[in-house]
Amino acid sequence: MSARRVARAAAAALLLVLAQPAGSAVDTSLPQVKAAFVFNFIKLVSWPDRRFEGDNAPVQVCVLRGDAMEPALRQSLGGKMAGERPVEVIAVGGDESLAPCHVLYLGSQASTRYPSLMARVAGKGVLLVDEGEQFTWPDGMIRLFLEQSRVRFELNLDALERAGLKVDPRLIRLARIASR
Repeated sequence: MSARRVARAAAAALLLVLAQPAGSAVDTSLPQVKAAFVFNFIKLVSWPDRRFEGDNAPVQVCVLRGDAMEPALRQSLGGKMAGERPVEVIAVGGDESLAPCHVLYLGSQASTRYPSLMARVAGKGVLLVDEGEQFTWPDGMIRLFLEQSRVRFELNLDALERAGLKVDPRLIRLARIASR
């Protein structure tokens, strides 16, 4: 088995472990669990080559400046590698360019701005991960949510395809598939 397949199998296994119930530790480690999910999404999603400046260009994870998830994303993802690419976490203002973003994390604090932020990156090869109460149509891609004290995720396969993103079938098998 190739190293790439082993890494992807390990990522899928980690997603399964993270989705298991966690006792009272859920409250204190929830941001880290969500950040671990984001890291595994990065490893199980493929972007068009045109989205990167070169073979070793970083995967840039953008989060709105001041969002509650910013510290957890920085701590959990900063300096990690996704295949041959380093992962960088960038805090952005709501009016700044989102062009460098490969992932845009929209925490619950950004819910009132979802439509405008999503519209700015729709169809541009940006993986949108949000924590909204409900799936954000038509451009939401991955929604993290709690169900019976477990972190779960939902995929909008149509939005992922429109953005030119390819999703590993193992990630699809682990997800709830969103439908209108």
